[in-house]
Amino acid sequence: MKPRIMTLIVAFCVAVSSAVLAAAPSAYADGLSNPSGTLTVSCPGAEAFIQVDWKTADKVTVRWRIDDSVAPFIFPSGEPYFVLRGGNGHNEIGLRSDWNPDNVPNINHLRVRVQNGTTDQGTHCYQERDIYNWSMIAHKNAMAKSGAPYILGGLGTPEHPGYDCSGLVYSSYNPIANFPGWPVRRAVDMWNWARNNQSPGKFYAKEVAYSDLKVGDLIFYKTTAEAVGHVSFWEGDGRVLDALEPGTNVGVHDEGSLRNVRVAAFRILGVATIDNG
Repeated sequence: MKPRIMTLIVAFCVAVSSAVLAAAPSAYADGLSNPSGTLTVSCPGAEAFIQVDWKTADKVTVRWRIDDSVAPFIFPSGEPYFVLRGGNGHNEIGLRSDWNPDNVPNINHLRVRVQNGTTDQGTHCYQERDIYNWSMIAHKNAMAKSGAPYILGGLGTPEHPGYDCSGLVYSSYNPIANFPGWPVRRAVDMWNWARNNQSPGKFYAKEVAYSDLKVGDLIFYKTTAEAVGHVSFWEGDGRVLDALEPGTNVGVHDEGSLRNVRVAAFRILGVATIDNG
């Protein structure tokens, strides 16, 4: 009897909607360190664990591990199906590094499909998820605004020229295709929104340790004894990208030059189930 194979399809989508994200269990300790996000997708008889690491707006490293479950799934024909070539209890691992085979300028999201059975055998279960690349595209958009003047309340529009710190974040995220849009505008409100919206969804935040900061993560700072009043993009190597203060243009500078105190750092993520109905 020919084993049935579970396939994992990972494809780039430029632009074109809840899945459970989980931290990597001990079985995946040999996977990517500090990935941008993780995703578990299941079909009867098997489970795929995917790690995605957004390198830039147009490069991604993706690693997946597909595990067979203890009991085989039985198709309506009565034929059992064993996921993976090794059969019951086995796994397969795949990796693509710095991936972008079609040279997409902004990888809006990865679409992941997991199914049981091939087209010829018949597919009785499949799950699809989109994993969004919000933070790296927003960082690229913010970098393109370098040199713009700091203007309190600025959003880079004719009505509100220039940028303040949260205006830079707001205007760098909101034009991204499929991005739901920031529901708040000020740095303190973005911080409150981020810490209260950490459940996986189309648009959510994940708090990250300072030791795990990745380019594009948002860092919030206190500017007085009581209030969060500044936000910046982490640039790496002790540097940040932001609209700092009047008289200073948007740009990259040493974080040590900020006269502020870190409060928290967040990574902006998104994941959504594809409606196959």
